[in-house]
Amino acid sequence: MAFTTRGKARRAAILFAVLAAALVLPLLLTGCGPQTPEAAVRSFYTAIQNRDWDGYLSAILPSNVRRATDADLASQKKKFMANDYKYLGLKLKTTPDKKDPNKAAVELTSGVVRGKNPQTGQVESTTIAQIKKQYGVTPTLSTEKYKGCWYIDVPIAAADQPTQQQ
Repeated sequence: MAFTTRGKARRAAILFAVLAAALVLPLLLTGCGPQTPEAAVRSFYTAIQNRDWDGYLSAILPSNVRRATDADLASQKKKFMANDYKYLGLKLKTTPDKKDPNKAAVELTSGVVRGKNPQTGQVESTTIAQIKKQYGVTPTLSTEKYKGCWYIDVPIAAADQPTQQQ
């Protein structure tokens, strides 16, 4: 009888190990961040919409965040928390970089942006089509794959900001 009980215990332990590996292995292989450029862009806009500062930083390319000083981060956080934007029905189009498979551009093709105008204090809405027409640009975000996950490549350090010409 002891032999049968030990055999059952051994089979149960093996079954448990196999099930645990089956559950954990996919998590280890996929990582914890966005697996596509579009998913990275959606995470970025969700963080902005929810005023989730930590989520916002985690959506940005880690090397960009590391280059930011404490003063840069404090300034960016103040601006970030002052904004109140909603992104409705965004449609995205990904264009992989022809030379680097770890980079892609994600274009906002349609949708609505709603937020408080800092000059007037009024809530306003605009469509992606209106932005394209009014400013002559298509809103596009650069993304980059780093350690298996996709991130938004936006500068947040003052040293990385484009200089404004007068």
